[in-house]
Amino acid sequence: MRKLVDQTPAIGATGVSLPYEVRVNPHLEVSREEHEIWARDMGMLRIGPPLSEGVWKSDQLRMIAVPELAAKIAPDAKSADLVLINHALVWIFAYDDYFTSAFKKRHDRKGGWAYARRLCTFIHANPRHPVPEPADAVERGLADLWPRLAQGRSFRWRRDFSRVIHEFLTGAALELENICDDRVPDLIDFIGLRRRTFAGGTGSCITAMATGTDIPEALRETEVVTQLLDAFIDVMALGNEAVSYEMEINDEGEINNLMLVLRDISGGDLDQAQKIATGLIEDRVRHFEHLVEVKLPRLAAEVCLSPSEVEQMRVWVRGAQSYLSGLYDWYDNTLRYRGNFHGA
Repeated sequence: MRKLVDQTPAIGATGVSLPYEVRVNPHLEVSREEHEIWARDMGMLRIGPPLSEGVWKSDQLRMIAVPELAAKIAPDAKSADLVLINHALVWIFAYDDYFTSAFKKRHDRKGGWAYARRLCTFIHANPRHPVPEPADAVERGLADLWPRLAQGRSFRWRRDFSRVIHEFLTGAALELENICDDRVPDLIDFIGLRRRTFAGGTGSCITAMATGTDIPEALRETEVVTQLLDAFIDVMALGNEAVSYEMEINDEGEINNLMLVLRDISGGDLDQAQKIATGLIEDRVRHFEHLVEVKLPRLAAEVCLSPSEVEQMRVWVRGAQSYLSGLYDWYDNTLRYRGNFHGA
């Protein structure tokens, strides 16, 4: 499996270049019209003070640029699936921002764990599993979103997506533990935690939605694919650290940030931490590419994948590459991490 796109890379806000083309879904305008309506219907847009009800003011949601993000990470998705991906991203941002305001900033360890565990009951591999009555906008959003996302998906897809969301929800509570203990995690601990709290595992599921295909069953439990998915998530999640540093540290009081972790390790300043972070991300990109170009073709031959399964894997990989290029392009252009987002 050779690189599908060769182009001159551009270095953006993350300091990292990716060798993949940025493509935009042709249904962007449909998605753009839909996402704010859904956020308002769920009660995510507030008109009163923070935590009164809702998560953001309308201009804050627009600053995130969710429709553009969805259209770039899922350029091949059908219109209906793009709207669902858009809603899923809105919900992920809503939980992240609400949990920060309601629990992290207040150092409410007990309340944070109770909230995360309750939200886990709203998503199950069986979409017909009974759920509680939603009590706020985030719960309402997940209760509305999950049955629509799960409809028509395979059991494996539903199981994987629900597991990742459970990890995302409880990962925020683990971050809260570090904040309450005033503990900057070590690098190994941080990488494992960030894979959870970025909800990066949804990337594989979104790629499957966007491309209409998935990783062949014969490869799913192999070490090569496990490494591929870990590298995929790491490139996503670690790229977020440099661009979100100012907002997380200065506005949110966050302590779970790669820049802080690397400053503790190196004893250097922020510029030194940025250089190390860039090197880490570039290493993960190279590892992802090595797995795609060398390890996957070798594994496909060993397990005797059929030509249709090889094509299935190729399409999924191209979708994953588009996901990464689209995400990094969004990092470069979103207003979420520029200026005073929470004070907007």
